[in-house]
Amino acid sequence: MSALTGVAGLLLGFFGLPVVINSPTARNPVAQPPVTVTVTPTGAPPTSAGPSPSTAAATVTKNDIRMPDRFNLLLSDDPIKLYEGYGGDLSYYSSSGLASKQGKLVRLEAGHAGSRQECEADTRFTDTVENAKLIKGSKICILSSDHVGLVTIRAAPETRDGSHFVTFDIIVWP
Repeated sequence: MSALTGVAGLLLGFFGLPVVINSPTARNPVAQPPVTVTVTPTGAPPTSAGPSPSTAAATVTKNDIRMPDRFNLLLSDDPIKLYEGYGGDLSYYSSSGLASKQGKLVRLEAGHAGSRQECEADTRFTDTVENAKLIKGSKICILSSDHVGLVTIRAAPETRDGSHFVTFDIIVWP
């Protein structure tokens, strides 16, 4: 008897109740409206033109940064911010100059434009660019693990009202 019950259950499940008992709905099925399914892929670029501007890493530029003594910045910040203390991709010390604890610095020769390619190609790495070399127009590349930056000195290191600082513009490429 249990085998017969199992077969009946299988038939009901496969064909449905209306077919087995010959109900009116089995003879005159009710038309259902069509269903439209829209699939939106996740993580795929919106078009073949490339990633949207909101997801693409962009070049960051900041002008007239006045970095005080013992402050630093991270190239990964957008917008660029100054932090008090030691470390960062670029720091300023009034006793020595610009330094990098997490990256490499390269002081470009006069007359060099200072492109990303130029910064990546130059291998004259240093940890510090001394104050005496931080003159107006000097260009210093900063190479971190994931960004390349270019500092252009606007004014040599100054002391004003007991505060030591250096003024520069910066461009950061991802």
